[in-house]
Amino acid sequence: MDTEPVDKKKKITKIASIIVGILLTILLIGVGFKLVQNIVTKASDTDPRDVVITGITANTAKIAWTTDQESQAVIEYGTSPTALNFFAPEPDKTKTHSVDLTLLSPGSTYYFQIRIGDKKYDNAGVPWTLTTKAANASQNSSSPAISPNAATPAPTTIIAPTESLVSPPTSTPLPTQTVVVPNIPTVTPYVVPTLPVLVCGTTDCQQVCLNQMWRTNGTCSTQDWNKSGCVGKVNYSTCAVITPTLTPTPTIIPTLTPTPTITPTPTNTPTPTPTLTPTPTPS
Repeated sequence: MDTEPVDKKKKITKIASIIVGILLTILLIGVGFKLVQNIVTKASDTDPRDVVITGITANTAKIAWTTDQESQAVIEYGTSPTALNFFAPEPDKTKTHSVDLTLLSPGSTYYFQIRIGDKKYDNAGVPWTLTTKAANASQNSSSPAISPNAATPAPTTIIAPTESLVSPPTSTPLPTQTVVVPNIPTVTPYVVPTLPVLVCGTTDCQQVCLNQMWRTNGTCSTQDWNKSGCVGKVNYSTCAVITPTLTPTPTIIPTLTPTPTITPTPTNTPTPTPTLTPTPTPS
């Protein structure tokens, strides 16, 4: 009779342990699901959405997209889908992104992808593409020389003959016009400068800038950057390539000065003096 209450207590304890174990299991499953969901959501927040290509000209184009979380991306582009050798980084973190591509070749097809951190994004496994417009005929050919207006010769004054000799009229020389025709430089894409030796595991100056410790917790230090030889070739704040400015040299085309026409002076013809015949006297 005394063992009956003890058995009841054991059964109650066993049941309570089972219930507590089930509750703990459900709680752990819920917490794990929440953590996985947060990781997946955080990764998808930086995925580029609504990629749009606008403002395409012969030498420029603009790429825009949005992200749910602020991020800083780099556009990697080139004229071959397997060689994206040019870079256009964003200056700051943002949710609304817009990057300008400059110094493009007219009438060329370019391929690009978006890199955010160590992850690269493309168009379902292949790079996005854009084609620049063809150059205008006026840009491809040299500018025509501007013909000066036809000069009107100054009128020549005919001086009436006198008994003295007539001096020839003096003609005023016409002004000479000079036309300056600027040379239109041929714009070619500026290649990112490279180094003869590895610096922080790369010869790409732009990649050395992006690998700075304060920027991405990379392996490059400020001392490595100063000794790399990239100073003056890549902007240290934005990692954008510093491209040289092309100054066209003007071409001076001289023009011919029209020769004025001189009207010859008429020759003075002397008037003959009449001869007087004497009148006979009557005798």
